[in-house]
Amino acid sequence: MGGLKIMAPIAWRNLWRRKSRTLLTITAIAMAVASLIILGAFMRAWGGSAFDRTVEALTAHGQIHAEGFLDDPTVEHAMPQPAGVLLDVLSGQSVAAWTPRIVAPALIRSERESAPIMIYGIDPKRESAVSFLKPNAIDGAPLTSATSKGLIMGRSLADRLQVERGRRVVISAQDENGDIAEIGVRVTGFYKGQPDLQKYAVFVSLKEAQALLGLEGEVSEIAFLAPQRDGINVAIEDLKQAAPDLDIRRWDELQPFAKAMIDLAEGANLIWIFVSFVLVAFGLVNTLMMAVYERMREFGLLQALGMKPVLLLVQILVESVYLVVFGALAGAIAGAVTVNAFSGGLDFGHLGIGAEMFGVSQVLYPKVSAAEITVACSIVIGLSILASLYPALQASRRVPVDVLTRAQT
Repeated sequence: MGGLKIMAPIAWRNLWRRKSRTLLTITAIAMAVASLIILGAFMRAWGGSAFDRTVEALTAHGQIHAEGFLDDPTVEHAMPQPAGVLLDVLSGQSVAAWTPRIVAPALIRSERESAPIMIYGIDPKRESAVSFLKPNAIDGAPLTSATSKGLIMGRSLADRLQVERGRRVVISAQDENGDIAEIGVRVTGFYKGQPDLQKYAVFVSLKEAQALLGLEGEVSEIAFLAPQRDGINVAIEDLKQAAPDLDIRRWDELQPFAKAMIDLAEGANLIWIFVSFVLVAFGLVNTLMMAVYERMREFGLLQALGMKPVLLLVQILVESVYLVVFGALAGAIAGAVTVNAFSGGLDFGHLGIGAEMFGVSQVLYPKVSAAEITVACSIVIGLSILASLYPALQASRRVPVDVLTRAQT
């Protein structure tokens, strides 16, 4: 401890012998830390947005189906509405919300055009707690109950069919007997967002869909949400125990592409941490090595006068600590200020259309916490100090006689 007290002020004075070099090194470290914080915040916002949009786009945290439904989503693979132990689990603490659905391929016809669709029969009150189909997401009159009359579709499909609100369309689908069933229904509203779903997904009430397909008392799927994202596995296990004969899957099994995008965002953070460390390490080692070689005669004299090599090692390490800590603090402040400037949302504008194709919202809301800043600074400081051991050891291992001899020649 006594050696550290002696070396600390000496190291501080030595640090500013070359002000421009010191400031350049601190700036490089600050940029590395700031980039870690900024990129990390935006990648987390990207991954979080992809997760939220995947969950809201009818996937939820998980779904329950009869065996074979995902391979062949037809009325033949319907299942009874939840009851008994399964209903108890769905109403229990491990599940925050759930909704039953009828899902079936169908054909929709207007006066002018026709198109293949996927018809969804929903319970609007339950559905609004699980997916994007909330009343404020509907332009027009939303469905209000499981027995409501009317149909909700996307604007893209409406443009293709050339229909407006209030017009009637005909839906044809194969019922449970293999016959073609038809129903005439009036378009009551259009849902917003979800550009992919807008091309093919239409929504009617649960009872309307059950009557059309002859599935009274049956459903095609049950979508559910866990109370928290980290509680999904608990909900899955509880549901599997309650209904071992049903096919129960997580959101990432249902949407592997979205999972890949989220993994990509997390992987980008790890890659940039490695790149930042390499850049900082080379800059720091270069700065310290130059300082060491410029002061070889000084180090030789100090050792000849009795200074222990370990004190030289401490001096170089203290210099590196000064550089890294000041750089990390400056970078942390710059990174936090930058992220906070976009906390109200970063709108991609026209680029948002491309972002939505990857399941990401047009507006990202990056956030950073004190814990994340601490982690970023700790990573850079810790790894950089390790990198500075090489020049410190080089200085402490020099033999005084050799150093002084070389310096004179």
